[in-house]
Amino acid sequence: MKGLWTILLIILSVAPVWAQVPFFKSHEFGEQFQKAKAELIFEDENSALWLGTTQGLFLYDGIEFHPILKEDATSNHVRSVFRDSKSRFWVGYEDGSIYHFHNQQLRAWQPEEGLPRVAVNGFAEDGRGHIWFSTYGEGVYLFDEKRVYNFNQEDGLPGNDIYTLVAGQHGKIWVGTDRGLSHCDFFEENKVVENFSVEDGLPDNIVKAVLADDQGRLWVGTYDGGVCLFDPGTKSFTYPLPQTSFGVVNCLELFAGTDLWIGTAGQGIWRFNLTNKELTPLPKLENTKVADLHKDIEGNIWVLTSNHGIHSANRQFEFVETDFKNTQAVLCDSGNRLWAGTSDGLFVHRVDEKGNSRFQQHLPSLKLNIVSLFEDDFANIWIGTFGAGVYIYQPDNGKVFHLTVENGLKDGNIFSMDGQDGVVWLATFGGVLEVRYDGDVLKGGNMAFRSLDKTTGLGSNFIYKVFIDSRQRVWFGTDGQGLSVLDHGVLKNFSHATHVHTDSLREEDFRLHAVYSITEDQQGHIWLSTDKAGIFEFDGENFLHLTVKEGVRDVEITSLATDANGQILIVHPTGIDLLDPSSKHLIYYDNEVGVSRLDPNLNAVCTDPYGNIWIAGNNKIIKYTSLKDSLEIHPRTLLNNVFVFLEPVDFRSVHSFASHENHLIFSYMGLWYTDPQIVKYRYRMKGYDLSWIESKDRRATYSNLPPGQYTFEVTSTENDAWSDEPVVSYQFKIRSPIWRRWWFIVLLLASVGSFFYWYQKSRDKRVQLVNLLEKDRAESELAALKAQINPHFLFNSFNTLISVIEENPQLAVEYVDNLSDFYRKIMQLRDKELIPIQEEIELLHNYNFLLKKRYGNNFHLNIDVKEGQFYIVPFTLQILVENAVKHNVISKSKPLTVDIRMEGDRYIVVSNAIQPKLTKEKSTRFGLQSIVQGYRLLGNKKVKVEDQAGVFIVSIPVID
Repeated sequence: MKGLWTILLIILSVAPVWAQVPFFKSHEFGEQFQKAKAELIFEDENSALWLGTTQGLFLYDGIEFHPILKEDATSNHVRSVFRDSKSRFWVGYEDGSIYHFHNQQLRAWQPEEGLPRVAVNGFAEDGRGHIWFSTYGEGVYLFDEKRVYNFNQEDGLPGNDIYTLVAGQHGKIWVGTDRGLSHCDFFEENKVVENFSVEDGLPDNIVKAVLADDQGRLWVGTYDGGVCLFDPGTKSFTYPLPQTSFGVVNCLELFAGTDLWIGTAGQGIWRFNLTNKELTPLPKLENTKVADLHKDIEGNIWVLTSNHGIHSANRQFEFVETDFKNTQAVLCDSGNRLWAGTSDGLFVHRVDEKGNSRFQQHLPSLKLNIVSLFEDDFANIWIGTFGAGVYIYQPDNGKVFHLTVENGLKDGNIFSMDGQDGVVWLATFGGVLEVRYDGDVLKGGNMAFRSLDKTTGLGSNFIYKVFIDSRQRVWFGTDGQGLSVLDHGVLKNFSHATHVHTDSLREEDFRLHAVYSITEDQQGHIWLSTDKAGIFEFDGENFLHLTVKEGVRDVEITSLATDANGQILIVHPTGIDLLDPSSKHLIYYDNEVGVSRLDPNLNAVCTDPYGNIWIAGNNKIIKYTSLKDSLEIHPRTLLNNVFVFLEPVDFRSVHSFASHENHLIFSYMGLWYTDPQIVKYRYRMKGYDLSWIESKDRRATYSNLPPGQYTFEVTSTENDAWSDEPVVSYQFKIRSPIWRRWWFIVLLLASVGSFFYWYQKSRDKRVQLVNLLEKDRAESELAALKAQINPHFLFNSFNTLISVIEENPQLAVEYVDNLSDFYRKIMQLRDKELIPIQEEIELLHNYNFLLKKRYGNNFHLNIDVKEGQFYIVPFTLQILVENAVKHNVISKSKPLTVDIRMEGDRYIVVSNAIQPKLTKEKSTRFGLQSIVQGYRLLGNKKVKVEDQAGVFIVSIPVID
């Protein structure tokens, strides 16, 4: 036995080196650019990745490579990429040309001083805002926004072949050449160069890579001297890495406080652990030329190689493959050894002298079914088994002590253990057992036991988890009765959780049932996982419930653990989630980081002395490293393009569109390189959409947008919570058409009003002109009628006078006197268009006298016309009476009566019986026609002429 333990101790004395490896996935350019070789990778201020290749510049969104190529026939071989503080994007090429990428186009930069004729292989910006670019063959150039200056050997540079260019602390410019490390400065147009070589402590003069850390130091990779650390403050070199030959160092990348990655020119990748100072090769991608290394904002490491292409891995997760299954417990002891407890026994992870990783079994003869592991204050391993109690084991000397029901245990099934300062708590089927020891148990130390179960106030005898928090409280996860806590001797149970909804302050009661796992965050809040009910946060008073609604992927949670940054690690069969306790934001990790087919066992997790968390899964053990770098927890949402009718527009400067430019397409992407396929989007058009629209598409189309002010908003998520994801917005407006603008409407109304005013005025003028012409014509015709009336009347009067003279000469004299008075009256009225009805009646009475002198009682004139403000055309009634006398028999046997009367207020009616003469007088029809035509010209009502049963009737309209 002594011989066997001696051999075992020799094996175990070898320094433990864990062969944990990140899960690398490859990224292919596709068939069109399959010959392109990526030589550099650059992350811009939006955390988008740009790749410089032998066939052009590419933007990579995690799913597609988007080529950005020159339009001319010059070289597309990209040697350097950079974005300065003014958001100018610089691209340097193999042929010495320099381009800016702006508005989705490459534009040549052509300074007056000209450009290099050799490759531009680096850019940097100093503390004064000057742009520096390096070349292989012409030294270094500086652009101060006015002109370009060259630094070469004549200015003090040790060589013109520049391998690397970097801005250090305070914007100091450092260049690596084939003759050492140099600091360059430009102050008041003076060139300053300070050189460091092997005489100053540099291990090799050929400096291939320089990397500045957050402390202002420079990690320097050389051609043949490995890697050293330079302090610009003290101007001294130190050598923290072991003396190992890994050849030419092409590139470096640093995870602050964790490790330094070294890319070589033929021996793949090496890693230097900044904590334990171990330098190890990376088993993956071995024997390859590494062109560039880069860590992104999510914690991914990107590797560009010559023969393996582009690879990336999430640095937080590394994997140790196992040759056994069903790992039920893991432990990383104080000696930094990884132990795995399985249903087939106990194993420790080893790397032999040949570099082969393997697990070595301990205590195989005991055939242990291990479900929990714990290390006490004396580096003894406590092995909790299913049914066989606890084995206390010291791996350095092989001593074992078996604790059973016979010597102190109440139950032999040990599901969980935790302890500190001489105390170990054991969770069993029969409650919990407190074990106190006053020395090394394996060296005779005494043990004291105290049991807690249902009889002493514990919620249940079946305990899944025991956990000691920062306040020395002991928490117990029970089966069916929720959570119990022993707080300085007082036992309290929580079988129900009252969850207060923050949005509505509504209380909701949950029965906790089984509590599987317990951990504590940095605020002292207790987190617990339950049986298919998600997780709970307990702040000492209230429980906060997180389920699928809040983004929890799988409610069947097997383990909870808190990392060094205070994040909660949630382990479940689907994968691993990382929860920020403050914001409640969740990040999912699964196949894309190698966490697939995990199949974890209950509480099979542990934390090592450096704060790393180890998680046991099916055929593998996962190491989770909590990086000290500030990592992004959300996808970076970028608005790539805005198209109007499929034509791109410069949306960064254009925010207004015409009314017909209302068919818009928005192209966007969410950068989440850890798992790009999981990203989901939601967008809305404020001013148009009523709510958010969720989609997996990376385009949103809006056709026929009406005029108005709009804001397009889009966000992306890697989980389903949509809680605090940043929103990207674009404000714009669609202008109203001209005919809907206020000034056009006012102008149109004014124009229409002016047109109608002009039209009305023109119409009034035309009407007035027409009326004037009609009036002139009527007056002319009336004048002509009057000119005809006077001779006509005089002719008839003379005929009457002749007949009177022959019959009665004395009467003729009297007749002539009345006739002269009558004619005088006519002469007074002849120039008037209208006369009052009274004047016409008066004239008619004078005429009746003349007729009475002629016909005596054989003629009667009856006038029944009321006085009023009526007018009539002169001589109208006189002519009608005269016509009655002219055309009818007047004798003693047939007297003639003419009646003149008013018919309402509209007409004067003149009527007489029809007594035609035997010998008819020839009628000129002038009298009646002149009356009808005269009233027509006046525009009044028509004259009505009727013959009714032997009565001749003429109705004359009166004029108001």
